[in-house]
Amino acid sequence: MHILVLTQFYAPEFGGSAVYIERIVQMMLAEGHRVTVLTNLPNYPAGVIEPPYRGRLFYRETIRGADVRRVWVITSPTKNTVTRLANQISFMAMAALRGTFLPRPDVILVESHPLFVCLSGGWIKQMLGAPVVLNVSDLWPASAVAVGALDAESLLVKVAEQVERWAYRDAAHVVAMTDGIRKGVTQVVPEDKVTLIQNAVDLTRFTPNKRDQYGATDARRTIRAQYGIGPDAFVVTHVGNMSLAHDFALIMDVVAALPEITFLFAGAGSQMEYVKAQIAERDLHNVILTGVLPHETMPAIWAAADACLIAFKDHALFEGALPTKMFEAMATATPVVAATRGEAQAVLESTESGIATPPGDRAAMIAAFRSLAASDKRCYAMGEAGWRYAQAHLAPERIKRDFLHIFNDVTGERRLRIGRRLLVIGLVMFAVMGWLSGRRSR
Repeated sequence: MHILVLTQFYAPEFGGSAVYIERIVQMMLAEGHRVTVLTNLPNYPAGVIEPPYRGRLFYRETIRGADVRRVWVITSPTKNTVTRLANQISFMAMAALRGTFLPRPDVILVESHPLFVCLSGGWIKQMLGAPVVLNVSDLWPASAVAVGALDAESLLVKVAEQVERWAYRDAAHVVAMTDGIRKGVTQVVPEDKVTLIQNAVDLTRFTPNKRDQYGATDARRTIRAQYGIGPDAFVVTHVGNMSLAHDFALIMDVVAALPEITFLFAGAGSQMEYVKAQIAERDLHNVILTGVLPHETMPAIWAAADACLIAFKDHALFEGALPTKMFEAMATATPVVAATRGEAQAVLESTESGIATPPGDRAAMIAAFRSLAASDKRCYAMGEAGWRYAQAHLAPERIKRDFLHIFNDVTGERRLRIGRRLLVIGLVMFAVMGWLSGRRSR
Protein backbone atom coordinates (compact mmCIF):
# COMPACT_ATOMS: atom_id res chain seq x y z
CA MET A 1 0.00 0.00 0.00
CA HIS A 2 1.23 3.52 -0.83
CA ILE A 3 0.29 6.02 1.90
CA LEU A 4 0.58 9.78 1.39
CA VAL A 5 0.81 11.64 4.70
CA LEU A 6 -0.10 15.34 4.60
CA THR A 7 1.04 17.21 7.70
CA GLN A 8 2.41 20.68 8.41
CA PHE A 9 4.65 19.36 11.21
CA TYR A 10 7.22 16.60 10.76
CA ALA A 11 10.72 15.59 11.83
CA PRO A 12 13.18 17.16 12.48
CA GLU A 13 10.52 19.29 14.17
CA PHE A 14 9.60 17.82 17.53
CA GLY A 15 6.24 19.13 18.63
CA GLY A 16 3.46 16.75 19.62
CA SER A 17 1.99 16.49 16.09
CA ALA A 18 5.38 15.87 14.48
CA VAL A 19 6.24 13.10 16.95
CA TYR A 20 2.83 11.46 16.65
CA ILE A 21 2.74 11.49 12.85
CA GLU A 22 6.30 10.23 12.48
CA ARG A 23 5.47 7.35 14.82
CA ILE A 24 2.61 6.35 12.49
CA VAL A 25 4.90 6.67 9.46
CA GLN A 26 7.55 4.45 11.02
CA MET A 27 4.97 1.82 11.95
CA MET A 28 3.62 1.76 8.41
CA LEU A 29 7.13 1.44 6.98
CA ALA A 30 7.86 -1.42 9.39
CA GLU A 31 4.82 -3.24 7.95
CA GLY A 32 6.31 -2.97 4.46
CA HIS A 33 4.15 -0.14 3.16
CA ARG A 34 5.45 2.73 1.05
CA VAL A 35 5.06 6.15 2.69
CA THR A 36 5.39 9.62 1.16
CA VAL A 37 5.22 12.60 3.52
CA LEU A 38 4.18 16.03 2.20
CA THR A 39 5.14 18.71 4.72
CA ASN A 40 6.73 22.15 5.07
CA LEU A 41 10.34 23.23 5.39
CA PRO A 42 11.17 22.82 9.10
CA ASN A 43 10.59 26.04 11.05
CA TYR A 44 8.70 25.14 14.24
CA PRO A 45 8.89 26.44 16.93
CA ALA A 46 11.42 29.23 16.19
CA GLY A 47 9.66 30.42 13.04
CA VAL A 48 12.96 30.39 11.15
CA ILE A 49 13.99 28.16 8.23
CA GLU A 50 17.59 27.04 8.74
CA PRO A 51 20.10 25.55 6.25
CA PRO A 52 19.99 23.30 4.27
CA TYR A 53 16.32 24.13 3.78
CA ARG A 54 16.64 27.92 3.60
CA GLY A 55 16.05 29.45 0.17
CA ARG A 56 14.39 26.34 -1.26
CA LEU A 57 10.93 26.32 -2.81
CA PHE A 58 10.76 22.53 -2.76
CA TYR A 59 13.00 20.03 -1.01
CA ARG A 60 13.14 16.24 -1.08
CA GLU A 61 14.87 13.98 1.43
CA THR A 62 14.62 10.54 3.00
CA ILE A 63 14.07 10.37 6.76
CA ARG A 64 14.29 6.92 8.32
CA GLY A 65 12.88 5.29 5.17
CA ALA A 66 10.13 7.83 4.44
CA ASP A 67 10.14 9.81 1.18
CA VAL A 68 9.69 13.36 2.49
CA ARG A 69 8.61 16.13 0.09
CA ARG A 70 8.83 19.64 1.54
CA VAL A 71 7.40 22.98 0.45
CA TRP A 72 8.28 26.57 1.30
CA VAL A 73 6.04 28.48 3.74
CA ILE A 74 5.86 32.01 5.11
CA THR A 75 7.54 32.07 8.53
CA SER A 76 8.11 34.60 11.30
CA PRO A 77 9.67 34.48 14.77
CA THR A 78 6.78 36.73 15.88
CA LYS A 79 3.76 34.72 16.97
CA ASN A 80 0.37 36.34 16.49
CA THR A 81 -2.84 35.64 14.59
CA VAL A 82 -1.62 37.27 11.37
CA THR A 83 1.74 35.45 11.23
CA ARG A 84 0.16 32.11 12.13
CA LEU A 85 -2.49 32.46 9.45
CA ALA A 86 0.11 33.49 6.87
CA ASN A 87 2.14 30.40 7.75
CA GLN A 88 -0.86 28.06 7.60
CA ILE A 89 -2.42 29.45 4.43
CA SER A 90 0.91 29.48 2.58
CA PHE A 91 1.35 25.80 3.48
CA MET A 92 -2.19 25.07 2.32
CA ALA A 93 -1.47 26.59 -1.10
CA MET A 94 2.02 25.18 -1.56
CA ALA A 95 1.03 21.68 -0.41
CA ALA A 96 -1.91 21.65 -2.83
CA LEU A 97 0.40 22.70 -5.67
CA ARG A 98 3.10 20.14 -4.87
CA GLY A 99 0.65 17.37 -4.09
CA THR A 100 -0.97 17.71 -7.52
CA PHE A 101 2.16 16.28 -9.16
CA LEU A 102 2.92 13.45 -6.73
CA PRO A 103 2.44 9.78 -7.66
CA ARG A 104 -1.07 8.58 -6.90
CA PRO A 105 -1.27 6.93 -3.45
CA ASP A 106 -3.77 4.34 -2.28
CA VAL A 107 -4.82 6.49 0.68
CA ILE A 108 -4.10 9.99 2.02
CA LEU A 109 -3.66 10.52 5.77
CA VAL A 110 -4.28 14.19 6.63
CA GLU A 111 -3.30 15.66 10.01
CA SER A 112 -6.04 18.26 10.51
CA HIS A 113 -4.07 20.62 12.72
CA PRO A 114 -3.94 23.31 11.45
CA LEU A 115 -7.41 23.10 9.94
CA PHE A 116 -6.59 24.66 6.56
CA VAL A 117 -4.45 21.62 5.70
CA CYS A 118 -7.77 19.86 5.12
CA LEU A 119 -8.38 22.05 2.05
CA SER A 120 -5.05 20.89 0.61
CA GLY A 121 -6.07 17.32 1.35
CA GLY A 122 -9.40 17.77 -0.42
CA TRP A 123 -7.69 19.21 -3.49
CA ILE A 124 -5.10 16.42 -3.64
CA LYS A 125 -7.86 13.86 -3.20
CA GLN A 126 -9.58 15.19 -6.32
CA MET A 127 -6.36 15.46 -8.32
CA LEU A 128 -4.96 12.03 -7.43
CA GLY A 129 -8.17 10.10 -6.89
CA ALA A 130 -7.37 8.66 -3.46
CA PRO A 131 -9.53 8.57 -0.31
CA VAL A 132 -8.71 10.78 2.68
CA VAL A 133 -8.43 9.59 6.28
CA LEU A 134 -8.57 12.66 8.51
CA ASN A 135 -6.78 12.62 11.88
CA VAL A 136 -8.39 15.18 14.21
CA SER A 137 -6.26 16.21 17.18
CA ASP A 138 -8.00 19.50 17.95
CA LEU A 139 -11.52 20.88 17.54
CA TRP A 140 -10.44 24.12 15.88
CA PRO A 141 -11.70 26.85 15.78
CA ALA A 142 -13.67 25.98 18.94
CA SER A 143 -10.44 25.55 20.90
CA ALA A 144 -9.14 28.97 19.80
CA VAL A 145 -12.42 30.58 20.83
CA ALA A 146 -12.30 28.77 24.18
CA VAL A 147 -8.95 30.30 25.13
CA GLY A 148 -9.87 33.76 23.87
CA ALA A 149 -7.51 33.73 20.89
CA LEU A 150 -10.37 34.27 18.42
CA ASP A 151 -13.76 35.99 18.61
CA ALA A 152 -16.63 33.56 18.12
CA GLU A 153 -18.47 36.12 15.96
CA SER A 154 -15.49 36.94 13.72
CA LEU A 155 -15.53 36.23 9.98
CA LEU A 156 -12.47 33.97 10.38
CA VAL A 157 -14.27 31.73 12.86
CA LYS A 158 -17.41 31.57 10.72
CA VAL A 159 -15.37 30.53 7.68
CA ALA A 160 -13.29 28.06 9.69
CA GLU A 161 -16.41 26.40 11.07
CA GLN A 162 -17.65 25.80 7.54
CA VAL A 163 -14.26 24.38 6.50
CA GLU A 164 -14.28 22.11 9.56
CA ARG A 165 -17.71 20.66 8.76
CA TRP A 166 -16.80 20.22 5.08
CA ALA A 167 -13.55 18.42 6.02
CA TYR A 168 -15.36 15.89 8.21
CA ARG A 169 -17.91 15.18 5.49
CA ASP A 170 -15.35 15.05 2.67
CA ALA A 171 -13.12 12.47 4.37
CA ALA A 172 -13.67 8.77 3.80
CA HIS A 173 -13.06 8.25 7.52
CA VAL A 174 -12.23 10.43 10.54
CA VAL A 175 -9.93 9.49 13.42
CA ALA A 176 -10.54 11.27 16.74
CA MET A 177 -7.75 11.31 19.32
CA THR A 178 -10.02 11.74 22.37
CA ASP A 179 -13.62 10.92 23.17
CA GLY A 180 -14.37 14.63 23.45
CA ILE A 181 -13.13 15.14 19.89
CA ARG A 182 -15.12 12.10 18.75
CA LYS A 183 -18.30 13.60 20.20
CA GLY A 184 -17.60 16.90 18.46
CA VAL A 185 -17.04 15.22 15.08
CA THR A 186 -20.14 13.02 15.37
CA GLN A 187 -22.27 16.15 15.60
CA VAL A 188 -21.43 16.56 11.91
CA VAL A 189 -21.03 13.01 10.52
CA PRO A 190 -22.44 9.59 11.48
CA GLU A 191 -20.77 7.68 14.32
CA ASP A 192 -19.75 4.79 12.04
CA LYS A 193 -17.54 7.20 10.08
CA VAL A 194 -15.48 8.09 13.19
CA THR A 195 -12.96 5.95 15.07
CA LEU A 196 -11.44 6.81 18.44
CA ILE A 197 -7.68 6.19 18.47
CA GLN A 198 -6.07 7.63 21.57
CA ASN A 199 -2.42 8.60 21.64
CA ALA A 200 0.29 6.20 22.74
CA VAL A 201 3.82 6.31 24.15
CA ASP A 202 7.03 4.67 23.00
CA LEU A 203 7.34 2.34 25.98
CA THR A 204 10.87 1.34 24.95
CA ARG A 205 12.09 4.92 25.51
CA PHE A 206 9.72 6.28 28.14
CA THR A 207 10.38 4.01 31.11
CA PRO A 208 10.65 4.34 34.90
CA ASN A 209 14.24 5.54 35.19
CA LYS A 210 14.43 7.57 38.37
CA ARG A 211 16.13 5.21 40.76
CA ASP A 212 17.75 1.79 40.81
CA GLN A 213 19.26 -0.37 43.54
CA TYR A 214 22.16 2.08 43.81
CA GLY A 215 20.02 5.21 44.20
CA ALA A 216 19.40 7.87 41.57
CA THR A 217 19.99 6.75 37.98
CA ASP A 218 22.62 8.35 35.74
CA ALA A 219 19.91 10.10 33.71
CA ARG A 220 18.35 11.61 36.85
CA ARG A 221 21.69 12.79 38.22
CA THR A 222 22.84 14.20 34.88
CA ILE A 223 19.76 16.33 34.22
CA ARG A 224 19.63 17.59 37.79
CA ALA A 225 23.31 18.53 37.67
CA GLN A 226 22.82 20.23 34.29
CA TYR A 227 20.16 22.54 35.69
CA GLY A 228 21.63 22.98 39.16
CA ILE A 229 18.99 20.93 40.97
CA GLY A 230 20.01 19.24 44.20
CA PRO A 231 19.75 15.46 44.54
CA ASP A 232 17.15 15.72 47.33
CA ALA A 233 14.98 18.42 45.75
CA PHE A 234 11.36 17.61 44.95
CA VAL A 235 10.95 18.47 41.26
CA VAL A 236 7.68 19.17 39.47
CA THR A 237 7.84 19.38 35.69
CA HIS A 238 5.58 21.06 33.14
CA VAL A 239 6.33 19.62 29.71
CA GLY A 240 5.35 20.82 26.26
CA ASN A 241 3.54 23.76 24.71
CA MET A 242 3.03 26.72 27.05
CA SER A 243 -0.17 27.78 25.32
CA LEU A 244 -3.34 29.69 26.09
CA ALA A 245 -5.14 26.41 26.80
CA HIS A 246 -3.21 26.17 30.07
CA ASP A 247 -4.00 28.28 33.14
CA PHE A 248 -0.64 29.92 33.75
CA ALA A 249 -2.11 32.42 36.20
CA LEU A 250 -2.97 29.46 38.43
CA ILE A 251 0.35 27.74 37.71
CA MET A 252 2.43 30.75 38.73
CA ASP A 253 0.37 31.22 41.91
CA VAL A 254 1.12 27.59 42.79
CA VAL A 255 4.81 28.08 42.05
CA ALA A 256 4.93 31.17 44.27
CA ALA A 257 3.15 29.36 47.11
CA LEU A 258 5.61 26.44 47.10
CA PRO A 259 9.17 27.84 47.31
CA GLU A 260 10.37 24.53 48.75
CA ILE A 261 9.55 22.75 45.47
CA THR A 262 11.51 23.16 42.21
CA PHE A 263 9.42 23.69 39.07
CA LEU A 264 11.05 22.66 35.79
CA PHE A 265 9.37 24.00 32.64
CA ALA A 266 10.52 22.09 29.54
CA GLY A 267 9.02 23.78 26.50
CA ALA A 268 7.95 27.16 25.17
CA GLY A 269 4.94 28.89 23.70
CA SER A 270 2.78 31.98 23.75
CA GLN A 271 2.73 32.13 27.56
CA MET A 272 6.51 32.02 28.03
CA GLU A 273 6.81 35.81 28.29
CA TYR A 274 4.07 35.87 30.93
CA VAL A 275 5.93 33.23 32.92
CA LYS A 276 9.19 35.15 32.67
CA ALA A 277 7.45 38.34 33.79
CA GLN A 278 5.95 36.54 36.78
CA ILE A 279 9.34 35.16 37.78
CA ALA A 280 10.84 38.63 37.72
CA GLU A 281 7.89 40.38 39.37
CA ARG A 282 7.61 37.88 42.22
CA ASP A 283 11.35 37.28 42.51
CA LEU A 284 10.89 33.52 42.19
CA HIS A 285 13.96 31.33 42.63
CA ASN A 286 12.33 27.90 42.36
CA VAL A 287 11.67 27.98 38.58
CA ILE A 288 13.86 26.60 35.79
CA LEU A 289 13.05 27.28 32.13
CA THR A 290 14.79 24.89 29.73
CA GLY A 291 13.22 26.24 26.54
CA VAL A 292 12.34 23.85 23.73
CA LEU A 293 14.18 20.54 23.94
CA PRO A 294 14.48 17.74 21.35
CA HIS A 295 11.99 14.96 21.96
CA GLU A 296 14.93 12.57 22.42
CA THR A 297 15.78 14.49 25.61
CA MET A 298 12.39 14.07 27.23
CA PRO A 299 12.93 10.64 28.85
CA ALA A 300 15.82 12.15 30.82
CA ILE A 301 13.63 15.12 31.86
CA TRP A 302 11.04 12.69 33.18
CA ALA A 303 13.79 10.79 35.02
CA ALA A 304 14.67 14.00 36.88
CA ALA A 305 11.04 14.72 37.85
CA ASP A 306 9.10 13.64 40.93
CA ALA A 307 5.69 14.86 39.73
CA CYS A 308 3.99 16.30 36.64
CA LEU A 309 1.93 19.50 36.50
CA ILE A 310 -1.01 20.00 34.11
CA ALA A 311 -3.49 22.86 34.43
CA PHE A 312 -6.20 23.46 31.85
CA LYS A 313 -8.39 26.53 31.82
CA ASP A 314 -11.93 26.05 33.08
CA HIS A 315 -13.79 25.44 29.81
CA ALA A 316 -16.06 22.57 28.77
CA LEU A 317 -13.98 21.98 25.62
CA PHE A 318 -10.96 20.86 27.66
CA GLU A 319 -12.99 18.17 29.41
CA GLY A 320 -12.22 16.07 26.33
CA ALA A 321 -8.45 16.64 26.51
CA LEU A 322 -5.94 13.84 27.05
CA PRO A 323 -2.52 15.51 26.88
CA THR A 324 0.47 13.53 25.67
CA LYS A 325 2.47 14.71 28.68
CA MET A 326 0.08 12.83 30.96
CA PHE A 327 0.71 9.56 29.10
CA GLU A 328 4.47 10.13 29.14
CA ALA A 329 4.29 10.79 32.87
CA MET A 330 2.42 7.55 33.43
CA ALA A 331 4.87 5.55 31.32
CA THR A 332 7.78 6.95 33.36
CA ALA A 333 6.05 6.29 36.72
CA THR A 334 5.67 10.02 37.42
CA PRO A 335 2.61 11.01 39.51
CA VAL A 336 0.37 13.60 37.84
CA VAL A 337 -1.37 16.56 39.44
CA ALA A 338 -3.82 18.03 36.94
CA ALA A 339 -6.36 20.84 37.13
CA THR A 340 -8.89 19.22 34.86
CA ARG A 341 -12.33 17.70 34.49
CA GLY A 342 -13.63 15.05 32.14
CA GLU A 343 -11.52 12.40 30.41
CA ALA A 344 -8.17 13.18 32.04
CA GLN A 345 -9.78 13.31 35.48
CA ALA A 346 -11.46 9.95 34.88
CA VAL A 347 -8.17 8.31 33.85
CA LEU A 348 -6.24 9.68 36.83
CA GLU A 349 -8.90 8.71 39.35
CA SER A 350 -9.67 5.27 37.92
CA THR A 351 -5.99 4.32 37.74
CA GLU A 352 -5.00 6.11 40.98
CA SER A 353 -1.98 7.47 39.10
CA GLY A 354 -2.42 11.08 40.10
CA ILE A 355 -4.57 13.78 41.64
CA ALA A 356 -7.21 15.70 39.70
CA THR A 357 -8.06 19.10 41.14
CA PRO A 358 -10.88 21.42 40.03
CA PRO A 359 -9.76 23.88 37.33
CA GLY A 360 -8.91 27.23 38.87
CA ASP A 361 -8.66 25.84 42.43
CA ARG A 362 -5.26 27.07 43.63
CA ALA A 363 -5.61 25.76 47.18
CA ALA A 364 -6.40 22.23 45.97
CA MET A 365 -3.39 22.08 43.65
CA ILE A 366 -1.04 23.50 46.29
CA ALA A 367 -2.29 20.91 48.79
CA ALA A 368 -1.86 18.11 46.24
CA PHE A 369 1.81 18.94 45.61
CA ARG A 370 2.51 19.33 49.32
CA SER A 371 1.02 15.91 50.00
CA LEU A 372 3.20 14.29 47.33
CA ALA A 373 6.36 16.10 48.43
CA ALA A 374 5.75 14.85 51.98
CA SER A 375 5.30 11.18 51.05
CA ASP A 376 7.74 9.14 48.95
CA LYS A 377 5.45 6.16 49.51
CA ARG A 378 2.46 7.91 47.95
CA CYS A 379 4.53 9.12 45.00
CA TYR A 380 5.81 5.61 44.38
CA ALA A 381 2.32 4.07 44.57
CA MET A 382 0.87 6.57 42.07
CA GLY A 383 3.85 6.23 39.75
CA GLU A 384 3.59 2.44 39.82
CA ALA A 385 -0.15 2.61 39.07
CA GLY A 386 0.48 4.90 36.10
CA TRP A 387 3.19 2.63 34.75
CA ARG A 388 0.88 -0.42 34.94
CA TYR A 389 -1.80 1.48 33.01
CA ALA A 390 0.74 2.51 30.37
CA GLN A 391 1.91 -1.06 29.90
CA ALA A 392 -1.66 -2.26 29.45
CA HIS A 393 -3.12 0.54 27.32
CA LEU A 394 -0.54 2.91 25.82
CA ALA A 395 1.60 0.71 23.55
CA PRO A 396 1.92 2.10 19.98
CA GLU A 397 1.00 -1.27 18.43
CA ARG A 398 -2.65 -0.42 19.11
CA ILE A 399 -2.38 2.67 16.89
CA LYS A 400 -0.75 0.67 14.10
CA ARG A 401 -3.46 -1.98 14.18
CA ASP A 402 -6.33 0.53 14.15
CA PHE A 403 -4.91 2.72 11.38
CA LEU A 404 -4.14 -0.28 9.16
CA HIS A 405 -7.70 -1.50 9.64
CA ILE A 406 -9.05 1.90 8.54
CA PHE A 407 -6.66 2.17 5.59
CA ASN A 408 -7.65 -1.30 4.37
CA ASP A 409 -11.33 -0.46 4.74
CA VAL A 410 -11.25 2.80 2.79
CA THR A 411 -9.02 1.43 0.02
CA GLY A 412 -11.24 -1.65 -0.21
CA GLU A 413 -14.32 0.56 -0.53
CA ARG A 414 -12.58 2.56 -3.27
CA ARG A 415 -11.66 -0.60 -5.20
CA LEU A 416 -15.24 -1.80 -4.83
CA ARG A 417 -16.60 1.48 -6.21
CA ILE A 418 -14.16 1.33 -9.13
CA GLY A 419 -15.17 -2.29 -9.79
CA ARG A 420 -18.85 -1.36 -9.82
CA ARG A 421 -18.20 1.50 -12.23
CA LEU A 422 -16.21 -0.75 -14.54
CA LEU A 423 -19.00 -3.33 -14.40
CA VAL A 424 -21.61 -0.71 -15.32
CA ILE A 425 -19.42 0.59 -18.16
CA GLY A 426 -18.89 -2.97 -19.39
CA LEU A 427 -22.60 -3.73 -19.32
CA VAL A 428 -23.40 -0.51 -21.16
CA MET A 429 -20.75 -1.25 -23.79
CA PHE A 430 -22.07 -4.82 -24.16
CA ALA A 431 -25.61 -3.52 -24.62
CA VAL A 432 -24.49 -0.91 -27.18
CA MET A 433 -22.48 -3.50 -29.12
CA GLY A 434 -25.46 -5.85 -29.10
CA TRP A 435 -27.71 -3.11 -30.37
CA LEU A 436 -25.25 -2.18 -33.14
CA SER A 437 -24.90 -5.84 -34.10
CA GLY A 438 -28.67 -6.14 -34.36
CA ARG A 439 -28.83 -3.07 -36.57
CA ARG A 440 -26.23 -4.52 -38.96
CA SER A 441 -28.05 -7.88 -39.22
CA ARG A 442 -31.11 -6.07 -40.47
